[in-house]
Amino acid sequence: MSSNESDKNQTEIQRREFLQVGGAAISAVAISSSIVEGAAETGIGAISFDTKDSMFHGSKWETLNPGYWQIKNGALRRRLSNYGDRARSTGFPFHYETHRRNDGVMNVDYDPSLPEGIIYHRNWKLVGEYTITATFTYRGQVQTKRPGDADNWKMYQDDYGLMGIVIGGKSLFESYGKNRNTTVAAWTGDSQFSLTPKRGGNKKKQPEKSQSKATSKLKDGDQVQIQVMVSAASEKQSTVEARFISSDGSTVTLSQKVPAAQTEGYFGIVGRGLLDFEVNDVYVEPGKNKPQIVGAVDCYTCYPLGDTLKEIDGKWKVRFVGLFASDGDTAEVRVSDLEKPTGGWEQVPPAGTAKIVNNRWRRNTSTIEVTLPANPADKTLYFTVWKDGNNVTADPRIGSDGSGPGTGFVGDVPASGEYVGRLPQLTAPYKICGLSCHAITSGLQQRTNAGLKILGGGDEWQFRDQPTVEAYKHLEDYNFQIMCWEDDVWYMELVLYPPSTDDAYKMIVSTIAGPTSRWQMMRHWNVINPGDHDYGMDDVKGPEQIVLRAKDGLGQDRDYMRRNFQIVQHLISGDEEVDPLANPKKWRAWKMPQRDFTFAILDSRLWRSSQDTKMWDDEGWGHLDDLYDRTDPTRSLLGEEQFAWLQELVRTDAAPLICLTGLNGLHTVWTGGKKYSNTDEPFAQRDRVAADYAGWVAAGSDRVIELLGSREGIVTVYGDVHNGCIMKNTDHRLIECSFGPIGRSGGRGIIPDFGPKMKDFDGRPLEVTSLYHKAYADVKLQPHAKGDPFYWNFLEMEFDPRPVDGTIGLRVRNMIDPPSETPRGGGPLETTVSNTGRKPSSWLPKTKLLANADVRVVSVDGLPIRGLRTSADGQIPTTALVGVEPNTQVIITAFNGSKSESKVVETVNAAG
Repeated sequence: MSSNESDKNQTEIQRREFLQVGGAAISAVAISSSIVEGAAETGIGAISFDTKDSMFHGSKWETLNPGYWQIKNGALRRRLSNYGDRARSTGFPFHYETHRRNDGVMNVDYDPSLPEGIIYHRNWKLVGEYTITATFTYRGQVQTKRPGDADNWKMYQDDYGLMGIVIGGKSLFESYGKNRNTTVAAWTGDSQFSLTPKRGGNKKKQPEKSQSKATSKLKDGDQVQIQVMVSAASEKQSTVEARFISSDGSTVTLSQKVPAAQTEGYFGIVGRGLLDFEVNDVYVEPGKNKPQIVGAVDCYTCYPLGDTLKEIDGKWKVRFVGLFASDGDTAEVRVSDLEKPTGGWEQVPPAGTAKIVNNRWRRNTSTIEVTLPANPADKTLYFTVWKDGNNVTADPRIGSDGSGPGTGFVGDVPASGEYVGRLPQLTAPYKICGLSCHAITSGLQQRTNAGLKILGGGDEWQFRDQPTVEAYKHLEDYNFQIMCWEDDVWYMELVLYPPSTDDAYKMIVSTIAGPTSRWQMMRHWNVINPGDHDYGMDDVKGPEQIVLRAKDGLGQDRDYMRRNFQIVQHLISGDEEVDPLANPKKWRAWKMPQRDFTFAILDSRLWRSSQDTKMWDDEGWGHLDDLYDRTDPTRSLLGEEQFAWLQELVRTDAAPLICLTGLNGLHTVWTGGKKYSNTDEPFAQRDRVAADYAGWVAAGSDRVIELLGSREGIVTVYGDVHNGCIMKNTDHRLIECSFGPIGRSGGRGIIPDFGPKMKDFDGRPLEVTSLYHKAYADVKLQPHAKGDPFYWNFLEMEFDPRPVDGTIGLRVRNMIDPPSETPRGGGPLETTVSNTGRKPSSWLPKTKLLANADVRVVSVDGLPIRGLRTSADGQIPTTALVGVEPNTQVIITAFNGSKSESKVVETVNAAG
């Protein structure tokens, strides 16, 4: 027998003796890794952690803070140090613009001590009378300090360390300062045992205050029990008796009457501070309670990144990113042109295989390079996901007690989790769904007798993957091929600044891998273009974002920023390794297989000028105010390299239609966050909210608008401003749309004189077709009608290059709307390619070249002018040219993949 096995057996003997000495009112039963078989009949549930060592806490448990826990040596063990665990609660350091003190200086003193973290058992939602008993092993107080730590931080005080039992959780995510409805029985590092009812809301209705008693001191290796017994005191009150049983048999008992609501719900284990402990086993005497049947998902999601789709050596390849709940070795994707292949999915060979990686900034993720069995323009394809030889595609949470009130998942759409992945056929008309601001907190819109109403939130801590019932219920009816997840996709820091890699992934997967979102990501091609909140900090952009990852002492923990940056870049690109200090050139263009539509993704956050316009004033030249005005012509929005790339794309791309995302608010129609006392400007020069828009860099925006209006067929769309809007610049005939939110609210304010025909703050003329705003139902600023659903929305985009004059359809939709519903915000925009772009100066003459070929139009000096495609008979479509005078010689060159053909032609002054 090995020494490890001997130690384990000795520990088990000691534990059994301890249970007898402690006198707990339970029976010693055989321990299993979950609820014991027959628990409902015997009335006793035994839970242990006798599984292999893992950062994953097991599928029977759920927590907002997985980084607090790990499985080690057959026990649930506290985890006390993590990569990036010193995040500042102050947010972006430049928030002194809105949060500075009277002296104009931002408070940089802070205590990074973490609050209570709770892990709940998912199978027991208890009411009435019951008993919970847990065996703990004390492992001491960890006192290792890092350079710069302060002695007075709470984590370094003995009484801050805590271990215990929580009852009454209304949500599986009621933790981290949000445990407002619970009762806690816990031992603290100063040898006190306490019983504390917690409740938010009206202070007059608070239950009795915490009781506490001293216990004997503990030393490393001591085993103790904490037991909580709940019994009825009256119709609305319960008696809670809590016991702390030392290994020598001494007992401390506390008893208190609390509101029954404080004892009804999930139970869990709580930890806080630097008190190190392990939980060896937990026993439940459930009374009349029955265990819930909870479905657990091991594949959180596995989504295809559409913008990685390429044809290589005659084979179509695409990259998938898989996120898994637990440890594993290998992930596979199997692809078929049948939803139910002959012989079953077991007979379909893997189309891509990859390792599952678990390191300091990746938690069980896999990048899978998949070779498709057919051109995705020819047919719809289907896929399944496999982990270590098991099919993990289905979502067992749907239809089980794993979704519904308190679980964090709405779970009413789809009706069944027995679906497979789908890669919709990529052929015209191209239909894209735009989604933004996917928050996971506050109330849930539900159907009541009075109609739709937002219920919960506040003290009923709500944590949900969707903001409304029936979210996306009709989405399949829109026949979308592509999901564009744009800006503030998952709000990593909305609930907490995640103090671990595990916590960061918990925020992400709770947003994009809940039952409904997972279904959409695995049923469509995906483009993910993150914003500031996705990186775990409000208003992260430009040079400030780069320097925060490079240097300490700038108001934020650089490891926190580096870790989040690595996670986000990995999830949106599938990159196996990510340099935490790099500023990635993540702009890209995705051309559809038939080359008739292009989806371009830009980065207007990391590649732009600094927002600091008062540098000279800050350095002492107080009489020189705002030298670097936002309208300064040297200001850059995209950076020179990205702008040059976009310029080449606009002038050479052969697709007749281009959709472009990532420019959040080129036109200044949204107000900033404040107004100075000495000005009435709605777009203040030094306003962190206004600086969040692309349009704040006014000169940079002008240059981009000029470029995008230089050809027809371009539409720009974006998220982040929490409003749905469709508008058109009438000078450049450039269409710009915003969409979202899908969970957040508080849409950005509108500038004065907003209306169907208006000018933006910088004087650009606009026609506004649609406005769907928290305060306004349409562009005429009419209020929402009574009974209307909350304005959570997505953008329906349709691009059809097949007609001679291609068509564009743009419609703002509520999340619960079917396609038959009238579009929101005042109506749709339905137009044609010829009605976009600046008025042409000339046209190309009728010309015939190679059939189905890409064509480049260049000047005789070799400067690119335009790209286009020939038809099936080789004809060049009627093509307008902007800025090229009639009777100008140009060179047109066609290339069909194997042959080329060139001609010199003269432009004409009328469309042929």
